[in-house]
Amino acid sequence: MNRIRSVLAKEVIQIRRDPRILGLLIVAPVLQLLVLGSAVTTDVREIRLAVRDNDRSYHSREAVRALSSSGYFLTTMLDGPEVRDADRLVHGDAGLVLVIPADFSRQLLRGRPARVQALVDGSDSNFGVLGLNYLQKALRQYSGGLVRADAADAARRGRASAPGITAESRAWYNPSLDSRRYMVPAVMGLLLMVATMVITSMALVKEREEGTMEQVIVTPLRPSELIAGKLLPFVGIGFAEVTLAVAVIVFLFRMPLKGSLVLLYAGSGLFLLNTLGLGLLVSTLVKTQQQAMLVATFFIMLPFVLLSGFTFPVENMPAPIRAVAECIPLKFYLRIVRGLFLKGVGLRRLWPDALALLGSGAAILGLAVLNFRKRLD
Repeated sequence: MNRIRSVLAKEVIQIRRDPRILGLLIVAPVLQLLVLGSAVTTDVREIRLAVRDNDRSYHSREAVRALSSSGYFLTTMLDGPEVRDADRLVHGDAGLVLVIPADFSRQLLRGRPARVQALVDGSDSNFGVLGLNYLQKALRQYSGGLVRADAADAARRGRASAPGITAESRAWYNPSLDSRRYMVPAVMGLLLMVATMVITSMALVKEREEGTMEQVIVTPLRPSELIAGKLLPFVGIGFAEVTLAVAVIVFLFRMPLKGSLVLLYAGSGLFLLNTLGLGLLVSTLVKTQQQAMLVATFFIMLPFVLLSGFTFPVENMPAPIRAVAECIPLKFYLRIVRGLFLKGVGLRRLWPDALALLGSGAAILGLAVLNFRKRLD
C-alpha cells in the first residue's frame, strides 16, 4: 500500500499541475450535461401545419382552433390555389398539410364520420410518425368533445344517443411522456464514459511520450501496484462527476432520483471498472495521444453510443447486432441509471446488469493488465 500511495500522490500532483485536465474532467462534463440535457429529446414541437379549409363552417373552424391550441402546431391557413398542397411539403413551408373537405360539417351533423386528408413530410420518419400521431390525437380530442356534447344534448331532450367508448390511458413512470426524462440520465452515463476512458488512455500515453513512464518502470513497483496507483485518482474523479451530474439532474432538471443513491454509486463504480479498463487497454495498444483519441472515438465510443440503447432500441436491431450489443457495458449501465431515476427499482431488478458490468469490467481490466505487463517487460 505504501508503493501504491506513492504513485497515487504522484498522479494527484500531475493532475493538479495541469488545469486543462481538471477542466476536461470536471467542468466540461457538467457543461455538456447542461447543454445536452436541455437539447436531447425525441419530442417534436411547433410543427408547421398548413390547413386548407374547403368547408369554412363553424365545425371546421373549431377543428382548426383545437389543433392550434394543442401546443404541437403552428397553424397557417391556405387560401389561394397558387401553390399545390403537396408543394408546401416540397418547399419546406410546412411539415404537415391538412385538407378539410367541403362536406365536413354536413357529415358531422348527420352523425357520420367526417374524413380529412393529412399530408406529411416523410423525409424524416421520426417527424412524420410523431406529427401524424399528434394530429390524430388532437382531432380525437375534438371529436370526443363533439360526442360528449351530443350525448348531453340527447339526455336533455330525452332522445336516445349512441353509446360512446372512451379509453382512459395512463403512462407509468413518465406520465407526461417527456423523452427528456428518458435521455438525461443516459447522458450522465455517456459523459462518465468519455471523461474517464479517454482521459485515462491519453494520460498514460502522455507519460510514454514524455519519457517519464520508463522512470517509473525502473522502480521496484509491481505492475499491479503501478496500475492501481495510476487509476485510483480517476476513480475519485469519476465519483465526483457522478455527484455533480446527480445534482444537476435533480436540482436543475427537476428529475428526482426515485431509487437508491447507494445503488447508483455502486453501479457507477462497476461501470468505472469497465471504462478505466478500456482506457488502460487503449493506452497499451497505441503510442501517441492522437492515436489514443482516434481509437477511443471510432472503435469504442461510437459503437457504444449506437448499440447501447442510448438512442435506438436494442430490441429493434437485427439478431447479430443484438449479440454484439450484449457485450457493451454502457448498455447495462444505462439500464441501471434509467431504472433508478425513472422507476425506483432495487437490487432485485438490477443485479443481472450489475453482474454483467462486474464480469465485463473484470475481463477488460484483466486483459489490459496482461497487455500492460508485456509492455513493462
